[in-house]
Amino acid sequence: MSILIIILTLISGAVLATQAPINAAFAAKAGSLESTLVNYFFGTVIMVIVVVLFGKVDMIAISEAPTWQLLCTFFGLIYVLLSIITVPKIGVSAVVISVIIGQLVTGMVIDNFGWFGNTVIHFEIKRLAGLVLMFIALYFTLKTEPETQGAQEYKAA
Repeated sequence: MSILIIILTLISGAVLATQAPINAAFAAKAGSLESTLVNYFFGTVIMVIVVVLFGKVDMIAISEAPTWQLLCTFFGLIYVLLSIITVPKIGVSAVVISVIIGQLVTGMVIDNFGWFGNTVIHFEIKRLAGLVLMFIALYFTLKTEPETQGAQEYKAA
């Protein structure tokens, strides 16, 4: 496995963890739904530019994709909206750990059954142990008392 792939994945995780509190702060001023709309509007504009400049611009291939593959567009939307709502309530660390647990559980189910054309990787006790450790991390993260002095209060929902 290439170290570059691991580094890129770590950067992706850092970007997601940074995106959540920034979106929540913006939502405190603009509203949760409005913040999500702005996020996706500007993301769409940027991606249109990137695709026109560097992509294949093969819209026929997109239109020929099965409908279930296009459902992934809603997943990012759901993540952004729910992180905007949850970060002010439980904090960035707890949201990130919860997201990772959700990804692990879903990933383990997808791996176990080979859904979406993926290689079958059966569920084992080692995977369960990793999942239990993540729940323990979430427990201790949620038990940490927030420091309210100087903290910004958000009204995201």
